[in-house]
Amino acid sequence: MTLADGRVRRGERNREAIIDALMACYHDGEPDPSVSEVATRAGVSVRSVHNHFADVEALRAEVAQRQWQRYAHLAAPPLTDAPLAERIRSVVGSRAELFEAVTPVRRAALLSVHESPTIAANLAEADRRLRRSAQRAFAPELGDAPPETLDALDAALSWDMWNRLRGAQGCSVTRTKNVVASSVAALFRQGDRP
Repeated sequence: MTLADGRVRRGERNREAIIDALMACYHDGEPDPSVSEVATRAGVSVRSVHNHFADVEALRAEVAQRQWQRYAHLAAPPLTDAPLAERIRSVVGSRAELFEAVTPVRRAALLSVHESPTIAANLAEADRRLRRSAQRAFAPELGDAPPETLDALDAALSWDMWNRLRGAQGCSVTRTKNVVASSVAALFRQGDRP
């Protein structure tokens, strides 16, 4: 290995450490840490943070991208030929795992969404992907349903609903899953009524 190879590898390790440090800050309840705090946690200098990322927004965008790569598989819809109750359990279970994992980063992102076009775009894209996933998962039930049914389904399966139940209402994960599953099932029962 050459000296240049060693520098490149060290640089890659430092970059990863910086991203991991910011994510750790979010998970520890520090939604807006300073560059100095991130650098200290990463074990690098403040200058190193600035060398790897043009600004804080670039670092936050990298964290959001990492987050999506890590958990995107949880947004995949189940097979549509499975019974409705099974699909509801599958989707709600995946959303529970996803939302529990991403909530600290999502809450931090919401603090700067109005001043960060990158974060706003990332959140909007994640929401669109989740909506499309729900639409595919429940395509048979949504076929002849009014458009409002998809809107209600999207709201019931959203991070916002999950966050309200977990945070504002203090529900456990199990209770939150039950509430969300009941809400989704009720949407489709409602569609069967005259």
